[in-house]
Amino acid sequence: MKNMLLVVFACAVALMGGASPAAADPDPPSGFFNNSGSCSGSAENWGSFYAWTSSQVFIYSDGRIEDTSHDFSFDGFLDGAENAVMLYSKDYTWLVFRAGDFDLAVPYVKGAGLWAQDNRYGGGWTKLCSY
Repeated sequence: MKNMLLVVFACAVALMGGASPAAADPDPPSGFFNNSGSCSGSAENWGSFYAWTSSQVFIYSDGRIEDTSHDFSFDGFLDGAENAVMLYSKDYTWLVFRAGDFDLAVPYVKGAGLWAQDNRYGGGWTKLCSY
């Protein structure tokens, strides 16, 4: 039973993206961050896509992220991801959303890039484009 609880806890931590960024960073950034951009291309095994994202985040001085806003437009294999649900913030750089089989890391810091992860195969993150 003890081993089973340990496995369940480890899976929960992995699904949440590991430790909280606020706990890992003794001096988190604070203030208002925003980024928007668009790109199109083709991703191996997934096909072509078009993405336009806009995201805004306010980070409090203690590292809490409470105020977020976003707007999306997608096509191709990302079609329908406009209704994605936000899961968490990652590395004070991206908001991570789930849309069907995909997780999308949408940047709110310029230059961080748009990333996708296919949850059906566990292949890790793939960078779709930079902006």
